[in-house]
Amino acid sequence: MAFDQRVFVSFNPFNVYVSQADVKPACVLRQSNAVNVLQDRKLINDKEVRECKSNVMNTWAYVGDLSDRPQLSCVYKSEDAQNEFLSNPKLGIGEDVYDDDIKREMAAGANTKRVKNKQSEGQREVGKRNKKEAKAEEEARQNTVVDM
Repeated sequence: MAFDQRVFVSFNPFNVYVSQADVKPACVLRQSNAVNVLQDRKLINDKEVRECKSNVMNTWAYVGDLSDRPQLSCVYKSEDAQNEFLSNPKLGIGEDVYDDDIKREMAAGANTKRVKNKQSEGQREVGKRNKKEAKAEEEARQNTVVDM
């Protein structure tokens, strides 16, 4: 299964917009035979294989039917997510790399339902930066009005 989704980012002001995912039937080919299968069907050539490997990708996936113009993608199998999930599946749910409350809760022996009601350190830093930028823009706007 594949999820086609678009993420749009604006930088001034910084915002992230996410489209609704479109779920499609898909398949990831085994690393051991992906290239052979796709080359035998004349769906990829040697140049595409080299480009895939040079981008540190390690196998191929497709959406649709292999015998009817499939949408091919060179993909990377990440072992990191699987290992984290297997070691402690509850740890990564709803958290991000900037969250600093997990270790504190685990050290305190908290084993209760967690409702996140405050910003992480990373979120606070981004908020401060946005406020500074907005203040600088307002000051610049006021200065241009005065200069006229």
